[in-house]
Amino acid sequence: MRFPLHLPVRILSGNREFSGTTENISANGVLFRLTASIPVDAPVEFLLEISADELGGQNAAAVHCSGRIIRSYREQSNCFAAAVIDEYRFQ
Repeated sequence: MRFPLHLPVRILSGNREFSGTTENISANGVLFRLTASIPVDAPVEFLLEISADELGGQNAAAVHCSGRIIRSYREQSNCFAAAVIDEYRFQ
């Protein structure tokens, strides 16, 4: 099941940093809309900050995730990258 959460995100991959937003999030992965493309198989780290409103409660959550890009494509002027989440921890 995918959740259509549009959260700002900064992604670290190697010595590069990418910025964008999430398009949707599932238990195993996330789809990003980015300003530049990330190659397939690139390792990534990112922090998702989810507000209390989006969680339907009183507390916000921050989740540090690491994984890898499994799909990367371009549509018009937007770059998209899908990442599988290999590890995560709440902060």
